[in-house]
Amino acid sequence: MGRKVASELQTRLQAINDNIEFYLELFRIPESNKDDINVEEYLLDTDKDVKPLKFGDNKPADTAEELAARVEVMKNKITAKHQARKSKQTTDSGKVERKKLKKEQQLKKKLLKIGMMTAKKEEQRAKILDHKPLVAKPEKKLAPTFNPEGKIVFSKFQLDENDKPKKKGIETDKKKLLKKVLDNKKHLTELKESGDLEKYAEAKKKQAWEKAMAKTAGQKVRDDPELLAKKIHQRKKQVKKSKTEWKERAEKIEQQKTQRQKQRNSNLKERSDKKKNKKLQKMAKKGRIIPGF
Repeated sequence: MGRKVASELQTRLQAINDNIEFYLELFRIPESNKDDINVEEYLLDTDKDVKPLKFGDNKPADTAEELAARVEVMKNKITAKHQARKSKQTTDSGKVERKKLKKEQQLKKKLLKIGMMTAKKEEQRAKILDHKPLVAKPEKKLAPTFNPEGKIVFSKFQLDENDKPKKKGIETDKKKLLKKVLDNKKHLTELKESGDLEKYAEAKKKQAWEKAMAKTAGQKVRDDPELLAKKIHQRKKQVKKSKTEWKERAEKIEQQKTQRQKQRNSNLKERSDKKKNKKLQKMAKKGRIIPGF
């Protein structure tokens, strides 16, 4: 296995080498000669004294005296800064004291306020405790008022029988409406048969006007006896249907109730039987002779 890998690598390297040689010949690249390279061209000249570059005030001192002078200047600057800080601290100390005094005053005010509030609360509590319960004043009973007929009047205004407000509403009972329609028809036929055509015409006109006024008021005019009879019949059927449905529902509920009761009884019996069997098994284990165990 190792020999095979080595041979494969060798063949690959040979192919790469051949490619490189082909490109070198193609572009006519000259071969390098190690003896022709002059290394000294690439090296720095160390014989000359190299001085550090000088940039403005940060340039290094040329002499020891200059260096000492610079150090002295730096010392003076540092001392001046220190003195300035000290003076600032002395001036700020007054501020700190003033702040402390202000805080103390604020705290005193708060404490006074709290004390006053507590005192007020105590006073209120004392007032509540010392407060006597209010005595309810007896209400004056007014004498009952009577109307001319001798009946007691409970309201401030006594209305006459004629002034009593009438109940507003539209008749919706189909039976009553049918009866009314039939009565009107009967009345008209009677007038017609009697020969009093003037009264007949007047009654018919009155009925027509009533019908027209009801329609203009937006009311439904139910004066068709056939339709009314049909509606009454439908209502009867609906009532009958609802009765049967209610009966079925009641029967269903009763059935479910009995079923649940049966289930409960069976569950209770099963539980009691299990308990008995358990007891009997325990007794049989202890050595008692029990039939079936």
